[in-house]
Amino acid sequence: MNPIIKPQIKALAVSGILLVMLAFVVTPVVAGQIGGGNQGRCEMLESEGTRICTGKGKKRSCEVISSYCGGAGGGGDCSCADGCEASENCCADYAPVCKGEFDCSSDSGQIAFLHVGGMCSVNWDQSDPFDRLADVSGISGAVAIDVKAVQTSAVGTQVAAKTLGRYLDACCTDSNSCIIYNYSNGDNVVGFALDQLASTTRTCTGRGKKRVCEEELAWNIMEVRTSAGNGGGSELSNWGSLASLFACDLAPEIGPSNARNLYDHNNTRGVPVIHLGGFLDQTSGSDDVTLNAGWWFLPWHNDGAVGYHSAGARNSTVEWCGDGNNLSWDWDYLGYWCQDEDLCSSQYGTLFQGHQMAFCPMLMENTDHYDQKMSYILMMNQ
Repeated sequence: MNPIIKPQIKALAVSGILLVMLAFVVTPVVAGQIGGGNQGRCEMLESEGTRICTGKGKKRSCEVISSYCGGAGGGGDCSCADGCEASENCCADYAPVCKGEFDCSSDSGQIAFLHVGGMCSVNWDQSDPFDRLADVSGISGAVAIDVKAVQTSAVGTQVAAKTLGRYLDACCTDSNSCIIYNYSNGDNVVGFALDQLASTTRTCTGRGKKRVCEEELAWNIMEVRTSAGNGGGSELSNWGSLASLFACDLAPEIGPSNARNLYDHNNTRGVPVIHLGGFLDQTSGSDDVTLNAGWWFLPWHNDGAVGYHSAGARNSTVEWCGDGNNLSWDWDYLGYWCQDEDLCSSQYGTLFQGHQMAFCPMLMENTDHYDQKMSYILMMNQ
């Protein structure tokens, strides 16, 4: 494709021509499908909780309701009540949130490989033929865990992060350690949990004026492995049709501004966060029509869902190449072509602190967002 053409078609999108096309695309079932539809949940944010008090005077006692357990699930047609398993209508996060089941053994010396899915998902394995957990059979004391965290509501990132925190408390403390695989918006789920919800231990030495106290992360996270991360946000969320395509309320809430302001991306608590991502070739494209359409609405190098600034964990939203001043819809970039497609290139800015790239050459050339879901697992021969 002539490098002049894309800016011209992007300009047409402003008038709504491509927006109409995007709104009516039917999403096929493919590897790494993000997921769709608003799903109910048992997890509840503190801001959603209620305080119930009984008795008077010294006999007065109060309880804070911090989950939907024992009743109907929040925001969807599922149950968090006892007996939902027999009725087969439990919310996806019923086991970890209401029953405290995490598929790991606490303080047992295990290495837990946690898997956190993407936008609109309720877990990692979406029953796609190519989706699976990492094979850890060759690692002594290791267990692969599918994190059942619901990312469908408008506050799905925060909700899923709280559920992830439950897994980390149960599986990754004391003598246990863990490695986290995450995909797409799972990048934000993990980042939010580290910055906002981290369990810490306080250690003090000395006495009096010489007393010094330090807080250390209680979660023994060896590293975080991110595929096609949305930590920098996706410009597709700025288009109203994204929500109708993926059919969940989280979709319009994870644009660059929202994602970058939700938490401190530089605060990884000392945990290395390693990224792998790629891009669609402008001539070959994707076998998924939705991602092909999405490609036109994103910065030049993208995978159909997120741009390089996001997948590459950059601390600024560089649109094209160079100094970041060549922004979308700015005719100054007309004819300006970025030949450097290496996701590690300095042309795309500097990384968030604590973040790094797993592989710098163009390993993921012409791979779309869905195909990249399993990329890190496969690269690790798992």
